[in-house]
Amino acid sequence: MTGTAEKSSLNSLPLVEEQAARPIPKNVLVAGSIGTFVEYFDLVTFGALASVMAAVFFPSSNETAGILQTFAVFALAFVARPLGGLLWGPIGDRIGRKRTLAAIIIVMTGATVMTGILPSFAMAGIWAPTMLALLRFVQGISAGGEFPGAALFIGEYSQNKRRAFQTSFLSIAVMGSQLVALLVATLLVSTLSAEAMQSWGWRIPFLIALPMGGIGLYIRGRLEETPVFDNIEQEGAKSRSPLKAVVGNVAGWKMMGRATLFNLPVQVPGFLLMTFMPSYLTKSAGLSSGGALVCISIAVVVMIVVQPIAGLASDRFGRRPMLFACVVVTLVSAYPAFALIQMGGYVLPTLGLILIAIVHGMGTGTQVPPVLESFPTRIRYTGFALSMGLIVSVIAGPTPYIAQWLVSTTGNVYSPAWLLMAVVVPSAIGAFFISETSNRPLPE
Repeated sequence: MTGTAEKSSLNSLPLVEEQAARPIPKNVLVAGSIGTFVEYFDLVTFGALASVMAAVFFPSSNETAGILQTFAVFALAFVARPLGGLLWGPIGDRIGRKRTLAAIIIVMTGATVMTGILPSFAMAGIWAPTMLALLRFVQGISAGGEFPGAALFIGEYSQNKRRAFQTSFLSIAVMGSQLVALLVATLLVSTLSAEAMQSWGWRIPFLIALPMGGIGLYIRGRLEETPVFDNIEQEGAKSRSPLKAVVGNVAGWKMMGRATLFNLPVQVPGFLLMTFMPSYLTKSAGLSSGGALVCISIAVVVMIVVQPIAGLASDRFGRRPMLFACVVVTLVSAYPAFALIQMGGYVLPTLGLILIAIVHGMGTGTQVPPVLESFPTRIRYTGFALSMGLIVSVIAGPTPYIAQWLVSTTGNVYSPAWLLMAVVVPSAIGAFFISETSNRPLPE
């Protein structure tokens, strides 16, 4: 046993040193990001067109009820994410990142395209929303492995001292896809009549997933496996039961808890901005549909600028200081953001959205590395997918529904700010008790 351990240590050392100095291949960034682009393009399209989707699949005399039903179906995909983590995480830790990501993009693209060809409620009755819910569930299963797998793929290629900056480009791709989705939705809403949107216009963004997914599958199929996974595979160090290794002992749950602290500040501001705001701005702030999407798009541009800056700061100052910074900025800016949104016109609401975008940009620009650094290679995919899946399903996915419910129940248009502030409190407390992991090799 001692000889094997020494051999493993000797084999790992050159890899670690090489990893610390090697620049990340550009095609790795593209391959890791393109499936996530498809995932979030669909995600934001669904939220941006929530009022249209409500009319197509949940016709009702009560418009708020229709939107709530649409957001409930939206949240269903996130309920499925932990199941996706349970499925794809162990697969990724057993057969590798590359092959798992190829399978995921096939499932994701198929479900998204099928959403675009669904019949409406007028054509199929109750079967229409039923099939929509089923496809959202399948998308949730695939999404449960997509972002964690893409993050691993890029992160396991990244340099130790630039891991946050390099993985921030995955978050930039996510925001870029959301910006494209918003622009497509804005173009459709601005150029098509309400009747055309409900008849066929809403289908276009979902059908765009077919060529994007095909390109992504081609690119991912031409890449090599990550060096650190190759290393444990050659040494025979892969876990026989990654899921049991994560959830079957206290150490695994501690790793999950640490990852959760960094995931919490990210989720709610993103889903408030990208999926709740399009309908909130029109119903509660008095903006037109097209104008609301333009304001959100401007905020997303700011967010994209913030992400790599936050990544650089994380590499420079550490993971814990940036977690504290995310929490403080969230607590300070949440209520002023909603106050600005309610002040009328377009300039002040855009500034309010930018405050939320800055919070989200700081979180997403620094989120991935500390989560990767929480788990050893042999269980990293499983741990990342489960920890993120649980947070997304319990907190992030229901965000649009909860925010709309808060406004409807309390009559207070500022009430979503309470949700924004509440979710970061555990991170504020937990950050005092976690160790720093920046500028170090990934644990093997």
